[in-house]
Amino acid sequence: MTGAKFFKFARDCKIADSKKVTRTDIDMLFTKIKAKGSRTINFPTFLKAIPELAKMKFGSASEDELVNLILKNGSSKSSGTKAKATRFHDDKSLYTGVYKNGGPSAMDGHKITLSKMTDRSGHNVRGVNYKFSHNK
Repeated sequence: MTGAKFFKFARDCKIADSKKVTRTDIDMLFTKIKAKGSRTINFPTFLKAIPELAKMKFGSASEDELVNLILKNGSSKSSGTKAKATRFHDDKSLYTGVYKNGGPSAMDGHKITLSKMTDRSGHNVRGVNYKFSHNK
């Protein structure tokens, strides 16, 4: 767990409240518990931080209160952006043109055969062979 994830954990569990326990306090604790030269902590090291967090939050080393707070608020919160509904994209009854009928097709139902592949007769600008085109 990195320092940023450790702070996100503290914020999501309502341990860091910006009054009594600030981001700086959480960062200082993370720096204190992690190994020198390391940027992350493992689970046993995380468990060592629990009494320190309890002391910061409640003024005592009562781990039970902190564990109850973590369990109560422990699910991670997503802060991603939710897109608004767009009527022309979401409502398929408003589609127009080619998209109303299911969208463009590169092959238009033509099967590729050996005779079509080896045919060198004229093609239009899109590469469709005049001989096999349905717009004769």
